[in-house]
Amino acid sequence: MRISINARKIDGPYGGVNQFSNGLESYLTGHGHHVCRDLPAGLDIILVVVSQSSAATASYTPEEIEDYVALNPLAHVVQRVNTCDEQRAARLGATEAILRVNRIADFTVFVSAFIRDLYAGHGLDLGRPHSVILSGADEVVFNSEGRADLPADGKLGIVTHHWSSNVMKGFDTYEKLDMLLGQSPCDSLFSFTYIGNMPPGFRFSNTRVLEPVSGVALADCLRSHHLYLTASRHEPGGNHYIEAMRCGLPVLYLQSGSSSEYCEPYGGLGFTPLNFESKLLEFREMASKLRQKVLACPYTTTWMSTQYLDLFNSLLASTREEQPGKPSWVARLRVGRNKLRRLTRYRRQQLARLLAR
Repeated sequence: MRISINARKIDGPYGGVNQFSNGLESYLTGHGHHVCRDLPAGLDIILVVVSQSSAATASYTPEEIEDYVALNPLAHVVQRVNTCDEQRAARLGATEAILRVNRIADFTVFVSAFIRDLYAGHGLDLGRPHSVILSGADEVVFNSEGRADLPADGKLGIVTHHWSSNVMKGFDTYEKLDMLLGQSPCDSLFSFTYIGNMPPGFRFSNTRVLEPVSGVALADCLRSHHLYLTASRHEPGGNHYIEAMRCGLPVLYLQSGSSSEYCEPYGGLGFTPLNFESKLLEFREMASKLRQKVLACPYTTTWMSTQYLDLFNSLLASTREEQPGKPSWVARLRVGRNKLRRLTRYRRQQLARLLAR
């Protein structure tokens, strides 16, 4: 099978799309399939994981995909929906771009029931082929082997990590925990480590802050703690709490977005802004039980990728039954016109930059 993913390959900590794309590519190539990040001839599947044309992570744009399938009707377009403007509390164009690209998708994969229902509210047609495939983390890296034991007494180590510095990631709650750690009883019950980027000017007083890390270094740091905290809002399907659970840490999560969908079945405990402190203390009391329950968490790259491969195989089976015809001269003319428009737009942008110097 020949599969293309429209995300640039980036090494190191660079957000969920990058980790998903690299993990899926590794699984697929390991099972004998060809995976690329461009649009060569003869593709079977085009997986759209970046719907915004201007995104720095995109290896090619939705417009190029539309032209490609006009000339290559055997290629199936699968769109993975994993973001929304609500996640950043701003109109950044993510929701609009996903709805626009969805018109050319043959199949839509949502990373949670939460994000599926959210887009249904935005007008996305759930009568068209779709499914929910929850995300997973690399099980070779993110696993519970070497997880720190609970201390007989003393402080329990709480940790969280985020690549994004957006305040919607939960910095109001993290700030509240930082304040609680400066007073009784929390000062003797917990410690807190924040890994990742923070909003400009944001400072903690009682929290250890570490630079963003990824891979084994991140997993080792997570496993050295006992409990995980996420206060992220409107999260479609967060890699951060998946990685934590795979490392054997139950999650204390804000009841927002997909957090309960992912975390509650495997030892997660939900809280609201009003009951955070009481739930934090309850989390400590239940730590031993919850840490046992989280070990059943199945969210691995293999578990996730198997579902994508099953989907791709089913789409190819339908192709063999239908056998679309060759592209018409009208399609070829439209593609040529689109390419000319993009070239003209690019040259105008280049000229504008030169004149601005």
